Amino acid sequence: MFVQNLTAEQQSALIYLAHEIARADGSSDELQLGMVEILTKQSEDGVTEKAITVDELVTLFTTERAKCSLLLELLGVAHANEEYHLSEKDMIAGYARKLGISNEKLNALESWVEKQFALSREVTLLLD
Repeated sequence: MFVQNLTAEQQSALIYLAHEIARADGSSDELQLGMVEILTKQSEDGVTEKAITVDELVTLFTTERAKCSLLLELLGVAHANEEYHLSEKDMIAGYARKLGISNEKLNALESWVEKQFALSREVTLLLD
């Protein structure tokens, strides 16, 4: 959904970090891996996963839009299986800190993602 806000290089890092989030709780969940696959398909042609360190985040994601887009996508992966594990939360909070995103803003992003998943569940019930 926010992949288009990122450059190809940022998208490569996003895919890597999304895999890291999917594995953060000790197992790779099918729903989370499905979200990573969607991110890959939404990325520019030829974009492949590229490892990035936490320290490199600051130099790669320099605008507020890019930083928040990254975090929103990672939060989406973390919430995909409806189990936002502490290890995932801690990892995303660490990325946010490194990017200079306040706890207040991160909480607002988390809340927005949770609302989107709730709306998705709600519409599914309406359709059945």
